Amino acid sequence: MKGKQNKRSKARTNPAGFGKSSNNSNIIQENRDFLNNPLLLTSNPINAEIDDWEQEIEGGAIEDELNSNPEGENISHLTIPTAAQQNPSLTQNIDNQIESVDVNSNNGNIISIQKGKEYLKSPHKIHIIDGEKGGAGKSFVSRALIEYCQFKELDIAIVDADNSNQDITKLYDCVVPAFFSDDEKQIKHADKIFYLAFERSVILNLPAQVYTNVTNWIQRNSLVELGKENSISFVKWFICTGSIDSVNFFLQSLEDLGNDIPHVFVRNMGLCDDWKYIEEMPEFQDAESKYKFITIDFPKFPFWERNTIDRLGITFNESLQHPELKVVSRQRVKNFLSQAYKAFDDTELIS
Repeated sequence: MKGKQNKRSKARTNPAGFGKSSNNSNIIQENRDFLNNPLLLTSNPINAEIDDWEQEIEGGAIEDELNSNPEGENISHLTIPTAAQQNPSLTQNIDNQIESVDVNSNNGNIISIQKGKEYLKSPHKIHIIDGEKGGAGKSFVSRALIEYCQFKELDIAIVDADNSNQDITKLYDCVVPAFFSDDEKQIKHADKIFYLAFERSVILNLPAQVYTNVTNWIQRNSLVELGKENSISFVKWFICTGSIDSVNFFLQSLEDLGNDIPHVFVRNMGLCDDWKYIEEMPEFQDAESKYKFITIDFPKFPFWERNTIDRLGITFNESLQHPELKVVSRQRVKNFLSQAYKAFDDTELIS
């Protein structure tokens, strides 16, 4: 019985000769079909290098085994053109379908590439105005912060979650209402706050006694991590009355969120003008050393001017033009705004 015959062939030195093999022609065609896939485009041709091969034919089966070229003869190269080279209009058609794409840069900002151009998207912040206790001055600080941003011509979204007082909603245009619920079925209603931050920075005025709901919303949805992926960060402005209860709420916020969210300890000078006892509290000093939070003094607003502005239902800026406030009263408002704006400026957290 005739034994199995091994036939060894050397690599051909011309692409045309290589292409005459029916089996290899099928492989080449399969490669071309694969490379012609519009989803696989490359700017460099692919060189297929064949050194040596051994074919065994037995029972109609073909086995190809690639070996080295011990004879050191010249190796031929088969250059397979890419789909882009074969059909230049293909890449143009795909390019026309792509309007823009967003990618993360090394510094955490989002780079938007649009029609061959790229630009940096500005990072946005969600400024949470908190204080937990009622009457701490959250809405009043929010009003000053809103008008500071307007003075600086910053594009901001205003969210008022204090549905009972609605001080912010009554004074400013385009205020977005929101609420925080301990009902898991309604917790998604607060998500609009995060979505707004994709377009601009947000000032969020909180009501009293929603600390747990707000903290759960941030932590359970991993919003700090999600924000980093989308150039969105949080800042908590904690308005303190000077009472021990108020300070303890602030320390609790640091323990829960201080490692992830920068905190600003806002000393409301209209409610307390002596903070020495707070400054000497061991737990306050330990927290200051651990979390490196910022402390600012929010200035006291004159009594008569505040009552008049609240009665008239006008903003600080509008009060500077209102006939009921005479020149000296207007100057008091200017002095208050000047001190408040400088305190905001010094934090370097608003842009």
